[in-house]
Amino acid sequence: MKTAEIAIVGGGVAGLVAAATLARQGLQPRLFEAAPELGGRAQTRIVDGFHFNQGPHALYVRGAFNAVLAELGVPVSGHRLRLDGAMATWGDVAHPLPTRPAAGRVAAPLNPAEGARLAEVLAQIGEGAAGDRGAPLRAFTEGLPGKVRMVIEALVRVSSYSHAPDEIDAKAALDQVRLSFGGVLYVDGGWRALIAGLAQAATSAGAVLRSEHRVLAIRREHHAWRLEFAGQAPQAFDAVILAASPTAARDLVADSRDIATAAQAARPLRMMGLDLGLANPEPGAEFALGMDAPTYLSLHSAVAELAPPGGGLLHLGRYLAPDEAPDPVHLRELERLADRLRPDWREALVHKQRLVGIQVAHDLPGWRTEGRRTPVIVADAPGLFLAGDWVGDAGMLSDAAAASAIGAAREASALLAGRAAET
Repeated sequence: MKTAEIAIVGGGVAGLVAAATLARQGLQPRLFEAAPELGGRAQTRIVDGFHFNQGPHALYVRGAFNAVLAELGVPVSGHRLRLDGAMATWGDVAHPLPTRPAAGRVAAPLNPAEGARLAEVLAQIGEGAAGDRGAPLRAFTEGLPGKVRMVIEALVRVSSYSHAPDEIDAKAALDQVRLSFGGVLYVDGGWRALIAGLAQAATSAGAVLRSEHRVLAIRREHHAWRLEFAGQAPQAFDAVILAASPTAARDLVADSRDIATAAQAARPLRMMGLDLGLANPEPGAEFALGMDAPTYLSLHSAVAELAPPGGGLLHLGRYLAPDEAPDPVHLRELERLADRLRPDWREALVHKQRLVGIQVAHDLPGWRTEGRRTPVIVADAPGLFLAGDWVGDAGMLSDAAAASAIGAAREASALLAGRAAET
């Protein structure tokens, strides 16, 4: 059986970034995706002109993924989320989002002293001077006035997609908030447009992308790795980048204790989502963030082309705590939020998408590991590398996926170069 160079298992953001990166270095990686379409969780379903992403998808302007897209020449069409009229919900009451107290205006229900303290904390976050590594976020926020604590924890939730103040590392969480200060983009046409751009960048540089190629097992064979497929002959590779979930990685590489340990330690982030495709919606709130509840509302179509002419796409979400089970009451909670802030939605409703307990990330940077996640290099599996939002120490969400993919591509390329030098 002839040995090829590098295999990539998984065709989501991490796998495609790794494929494009390696191909641009003159290599010819082969990517295998089990599903009929590439993209993983970065999928977009189109119904009558409404573009439904599979969960919240915001592109951080200053994040690693946006930088990779620019480096690869992948066009990004979209606009920044506007917060000028953003609201904060406190129980059943909505007030302006209190994120600009330094301007001298104190947003109810904060009093002047709370507004001043919030301004100090936001300034510290902006300077990268807030939060200790190796301590939970709650250790930072518990010393703040009650309403200030709620604001900061709400900003962490919406920027990290996590509702785990006792689990997430304080420094990593507040750095993610700082990243959000640079702005986020909603992408025209949904994230399938980014996936198509990444696939084009990879194939035009020489990568081979194969969908509907399910890998059953990855086994060590002398100095190579043997990939076993469903209904196809096995293939051998010098190196493998595994861009799959922690549990999938564990099941594929049964002999790696390091991957099994990482899979057991991962803390997946889940949420309840409700997307509403509306016909001729009336003016109303375009963004609202829950202060005393882990909820938010965003009219994605206000800044991106995600709905047919005259229509609107409204996204609502409720973040689940690490051990919290999805419950139908959560969806009713989101409908009541829409009733309060967009009371015309029921009459304007054309299409509805419910996302029950959808996974938005495979792990978070926990405080017990000082914000570190599982390494790109698998110590007990030489020649096998990991990529994904649960891998590496840089960023979160798609930024972590992109950064770890770059790291995995670098390590795999160096491995091949070292072997070439030996011969």
